[in-house]
Formats: sequence, C-alpha cells, structure tokens
Amino acid sequence: MKHFRNLGILAIAVFSFFYTEKIAEYTLKNNELYKTIENEKSKYNIKSISAEVNGEYIVPGLNGITVNVKDSYYNMKDIDTFNEYYLKYDIDYPKESIENNLDKIINKGNKEKNSISFILEYDESIIQYFINNGYEASVLIQKENFNKDLKLEQINFDYTNYNDLETLLNRHTINTDICYINDNNIELCKKNNKYLVQTDKIINDSTIIKIKQNINSGDIYLVKKNTAPKNIQIIINSILYRDLDIVSLSKLISEERLSKLISEERP
Repeated sequence: MKHFRNLGILAIAVFSFFYTEKIAEYTLKNNELYKTIENEKSKYNIKSISAEVNGEYIVPGLNGITVNVKDSYYNMKDIDTFNEYYLKYDIDYPKESIENNLDKIINKGNKEKNSISFILEYDESIIQYFINNGYEASVLIQKENFNKDLKLEQINFDYTNYNDLETLLNRHTINTDICYINDNNIELCKKNNKYLVQTDKIINDSTIIKIKQNINSGDIYLVKKNTAPKNIQIIINSILYRDLDIVSLSKLISEERLSKLISEERP
C-alpha cells in the first residue's frame, strides 16, 4: 500500500508540474509584449545561405539568425515595450557548410560579405606596408619567422616543421586552422582537418592591370614576395573604389556574418 501511495503522490506531483508549466506557457503567449515580438520577428530573421560546392571546390555559406521570442521577451520585460535592440537571436546554420566539407578547397569567399582578402608570401617590406596602412592580411609563415606579436594573421605554411609551428600558434591562441595548399602540403592539411584554401588570383608586378580590371567581392589574392608596394596600392585603390572591405582570410571564409552585413539586411 505504501508503494502505491508513493506512486500516487509522484503522479500528482508530475501532473501538477505539467499543469503549472502549461498555465505559465499559456499566460506567456498571451502577453501583449510577447505577441508583439512574435508578430515582428519575421522582419529581423535572416535566412542562412548554403555553401556552394563545385567539384573539389567550395564557396562558404553564411549563417542566418532567427529571433528567440522567449529570450527576447525576458530581455524586454523590465521596459515592457518592444525595442529591436533588445532582441535575442539563435543561429540558423546552413544545411551545406564548409564545416562538413573539409575535404573541399575554398577558392573564394561568399560574395554577400562585400569583402576580399590578401594572403602574403613572407616579405618583411610588404608585411610592414600592410601594417603601416592599417590593411588586414594573412601571412604565410615558417617556424623561423613566427612572431606572436605580428599584427597580421599568421597561417602555417611550414610543411617541414608543421607540427612545431602548430604548437607555437596554438600556444598563443592565434591558430587560424587554415592551410594555403600546394602539392607539398595538401595531404598533411587534410590529415589535420584544416580549412583548405587556394587561389588563382596571383599578384605580382606583371599581373597588376589584369587583377585591377577583374576585382569582385569574395576574391582571395596571393601577393608574391618582392611585389612593389606601389603596385599593391593600385589594387587596393580599385578595391576601395568598389566599396569592398579588406578583411583577414579567416573572416572572409567564416560563415559568420559580418556585423555590417547584418545591419544592412535588417529593417
């Protein structure tokens, strides 16, 4: 009898909890502020964009965002009025992503980001040129020229001392997990589950005019060492004229939306 009595008490407790939750949910969903957020959310949701796969190559997608109505309500509860700045969001991940296509090669960024990236072969004068002018770039480095204080992003390009350089990058939490691939390191990069990147847009002193005439959002440029900074500036002027942003490679290939892009898509 005692056993059945305990089961009865437990059943009553479970039912009471379930009933209380239902009442609370009903009350919440009939709150005027909650209903306002529910009605307005579609204006602020941004759909995700799936990555584009073309053979062995891939163009990154973009995460979307969806309003979390309940979290937004509790964030606005104290002011008891709708305010878009108090909205809370959940991430809407694309169905096709670079994260589940690590064997594919990224050869450009998503054009919706209105951005481009420069990858620099190691050349101190070119590196200093980018730093002095406040331009972001990513530098291909070997173990011997690793610098934890370098103001530009660093990418492991040392297939002889790959693991040693990985340790240094990880120790200083500046590892991009990006590989700029060639015939010497592609298998090593795949083995380590890195983002594989390659481009056919090569900047040197003889390609300036061709590059300048064919600039597009999402472009990734490899700047060869010994390229004259004045020629690099010609390319940069054309990029800025097209109102494109210059960002690091990790930002360009990331499927997170830039804050500027989110603000442009919101009402």
